[in-house]
Amino acid sequence: MIVDWPQLSDEQIESKAASFRDQALASLGFDPSGPVPVEQIAEMYLGYDFDFVEANGRLGSDIIGGIDFDSNTIIINSAIEDHIGRYSFTIAHEIGHHVLHRELFLKARSVHSIMCRGGSKRPIEEMQADRFAEALLMPKELVIKASRSIRTSRPIFQTDRIVLAAKIIKISGLTNVSVSAMSMRLQHLNLSANPNRCWRLLRNILKAISFQNK
Repeated sequence: MIVDWPQLSDEQIESKAASFRDQALASLGFDPSGPVPVEQIAEMYLGYDFDFVEANGRLGSDIIGGIDFDSNTIIINSAIEDHIGRYSFTIAHEIGHHVLHRELFLKARSVHSIMCRGGSKRPIEEMQADRFAEALLMPKELVIKASRSIRTSRPIFQTDRIVLAAKIIKISGLTNVSVSAMSMRLQHLNLSANPNRCWRLLRNILKAISFQNK
């Protein structure tokens, strides 16, 4: 199936996630501070049911979750049900598909009505849903506020980035996200250094020094 997915900037996805979260929480009468209750949003606001399946069942062995638009069902690999961070992110990811891709998917499909999360390939629609999930679960303002309360320079090394992410989770109260997800969120908000960019910069500096010494 070929779908002409929208070309969305990170800023556009951020805005869509924030607007959706505000509307959902206001409609449900939930407190906007603290963990974003994506499970309740999916069930009570969007009307989705949950189906927990074994890895070799409805989902492939490398698939974490999926969304069935016909039956209004979010399918979850039962292996992650007890991992609060992965579980919450997967639900938020599927909500991202609902908000960003549902209409286009239903128009373009032939038979299949399920979009799945997982696998080694990350096509544009999966990357967009990931970015939406990140913005939905970890509100920009809360993360920035928590970051500013910590006096530290932007960490480069992984260990330092993980430590900072854990502190941000504790301060912000966003306790339903994983440390790895928060670490990536900090990179995307430019609150911690992107290691790939740092290493590229270091290589370029070393090349320049080597060239000058020749």
